[in-house]
Amino acid sequence: MNLNAQIIKESGKPKYAVLPIADYQLLLDELSDFDSIEDLADYLKAIKIQSQTKVWHTLDTVKSELGL
Repeated sequence: MNLNAQIIKESGKPKYAVLPIADYQLLLDELSDFDSIEDLADYLKAIKIQSQTKVWHTLDTVKSELGL
């Protein structure tokens, strides 16, 4: 997604972002699956880790290696 936001500054620092209504609605639709911004952050982190992980282990293998 490419956001076309207008940034409004206060004392030289970004304070607000004004979005076209279509972009705002798209963001709301995408975020509606998450209960909080923390949930979204966790999801994005998991997606990043998943894309970087080349070797996967089964739950049974992990339990065995941990002695569980």
